[in-house]
Amino acid sequence: MPPKKQANKKTGNEIPEVTCLLPLANTPLIEYTLEFLSTAGVSDVYVVCSSYAEVVENYILKSKWSLASSPFSIHVLKSPESQSVGDALRDIDALGFIEHDFLLISGDVVSNFDFKSVFQAHKDRKTKDKNSIMTMVLREASVSHRTRAKSGAGLFVLDEPTSRCVRYEPAPRPNKNGYINLDVEVLSELETVSFRNDLIDCHIDICTPDIPALFTENFDYNSIRTDFVKGILTSDILGKTIYTHILEKNYSARVESYQTYDAVSKDVISRYSYPVVPERNIMEDQTYSYQMGHIYKEEGVVLAQSCIIESGTVIGSNTFVGDGSKISKTCIGRNCKIGRNVSIIDSYIWDNVVIEDNAVITKSIVANDAVIKKNAKLEAGSVVSFNVVVGENKVLAKDVKVTIRQRVREYSDDESRDEDEQDQAEIDVSTIGEDGKGHLYHDSDDSDYYESEDDEEYNRSLKSMIYSVESFSLSDTSIHSIINTHKKTHRRYSSNSGVSEGDDDEENFRTEAVESVTRSITENHDPDIAALELNTLRMSMNVGYHEVRSATIAAFITFISKMVTTGTLKVKEATENMFIKWIPLLKRQVFETDDEADLIYCIQVECSKRSHGEFILAYALNALYDDDMVSEEAVDQWWENPETHSSDKLKDVLKYAEKVVDNIQNAEEETDSESEEESD
Repeated sequence: MPPKKQANKKTGNEIPEVTCLLPLANTPLIEYTLEFLSTAGVSDVYVVCSSYAEVVENYILKSKWSLASSPFSIHVLKSPESQSVGDALRDIDALGFIEHDFLLISGDVVSNFDFKSVFQAHKDRKTKDKNSIMTMVLREASVSHRTRAKSGAGLFVLDEPTSRCVRYEPAPRPNKNGYINLDVEVLSELETVSFRNDLIDCHIDICTPDIPALFTENFDYNSIRTDFVKGILTSDILGKTIYTHILEKNYSARVESYQTYDAVSKDVISRYSYPVVPERNIMEDQTYSYQMGHIYKEEGVVLAQSCIIESGTVIGSNTFVGDGSKISKTCIGRNCKIGRNVSIIDSYIWDNVVIEDNAVITKSIVANDAVIKKNAKLEAGSVVSFNVVVGENKVLAKDVKVTIRQRVREYSDDESRDEDEQDQAEIDVSTIGEDGKGHLYHDSDDSDYYESEDDEEYNRSLKSMIYSVESFSLSDTSIHSIINTHKKTHRRYSSNSGVSEGDDDEENFRTEAVESVTRSITENHDPDIAALELNTLRMSMNVGYHEVRSATIAAFITFISKMVTTGTLKVKEATENMFIKWIPLLKRQVFETDDEADLIYCIQVECSKRSHGEFILAYALNALYDDDMVSEEAVDQWWENPETHSSDKLKDVLKYAEKVVDNIQNAEEETDSESEEESD
């Protein structure tokens, strides 16, 4: 694994901010990576650390990975001088223990794909191409996908038949044009070339033993992609080749900023990373169980009777939530005390945190051992670091960050230390209150403001952790144009003191299922992943496939209708795009003619509620028939069912569908007639 350079000196009970040990869905990031490696079949794992190697080593020594039952041997390599992956690989080359192909992975990766099949494909390519030295694992995703880093994965130019990478260009920096120069001669040698900027870099590479030596020979190589891959592919001397393996159905993402931390957390909670989900309990002392609405709780959680726990929430053991408090889309760690009438929405609360009565926290991070006092408010983007105390009635404005560390600045002769420190103290008090503890963190701070190199590293670490989430730059896919409107109006599942047993299971399922399908559409998920989550939800709530089809169609028709009413697409285009793309999902819900007829009826019912319903039904029916999703028998069965014509609304929506039904029946009659003539 590449080095992790996040640091600050341990004082008291403060835990060093080592990125790979930060909690994601209440599990240290490195655990996800090690769990993936355990399924990959590796025999030895080397964790290369620059800063805080002792902290990482102590953590690993106390973990299950150091037990005799561990599937691999694990070693921590201390590389204090390393400033990059390139430095780490040069140190590895100097040690000389790499003799076979190896897996290079960052310590903050969450993955669920079958590595063994990917590795076999890598070996097969090496057999055909003796110059092959690397396979980069990439994941297909839209430009606006939430787990795609803001900087993007860059542009990969691929030889389409072989997936060989012939050129790599990093994503352009902000305020730079997006032009790149390509060697026409290289492209002219290839029959089919694809230009891919719709890929997520998983930071997983299968490497041959040549790679560490190449880093040693090229001492200026620091980055794997920007320096090494680009350098190898543009070299006329080395003659080495690099391939890609693109994941289309599985999950893999790296946590490298607040944006991706938030995105990957939500993916794990929403089960897109299945089977890597909280209730898998990959750590030996975890006791998470799954409840309806993507709610996960450990044993020992105490919830007041009147508190509300909404969907997308994880709560660690020995945490207490008081009367009237509302928790939504939030991870809360262990041993936390949440007072009365507290509101926590879309936030991350780590271990041993105290949040007093009437506090309000929105889209924020609160680190270990912090205290948020009565009536305090954290607005979106706030970060409260380890051991900080936010005073009573104080408001942290949007994107304010507070740390326990105080800036130490060097002053020239004509500058006043006392005045500057007094001004800073006044700012700190105004930010966190007289009863608070901590100091305002400045994004503009540089190394001159810190006492040591460790503090400078802490500065960089914190900047990475508090990466501000900007608005997504949406692709031209029409469906994304209405994501915000839908999110504002969509109803969400909630529960009192966990999950209310008196709620109707089918209604709860419908709410959750519609939300799940909607999210899959807006974020352009693979239909197989969407089907997996729906099936998990179906089994957990014990409902039938009719309910699954009904909820799926409700999400489809809602999106189609909004695309039409907002003028994004015409009815025909919106309907055909939706149904043709998501037929693989529908095929997981339809197994016989009765199911096909029920599917059409579900579409009819939803269309009867929409102003353009008569057009949507006709185009949907035609698309499903043309793609063999529904048969003529199913169409006839639906049409002849009395329920189809049982109300004025249902009959009104059949205006244009009747013509489609006639065409289908006539086409089948003509086919039967031709078959009879041929037999004669």
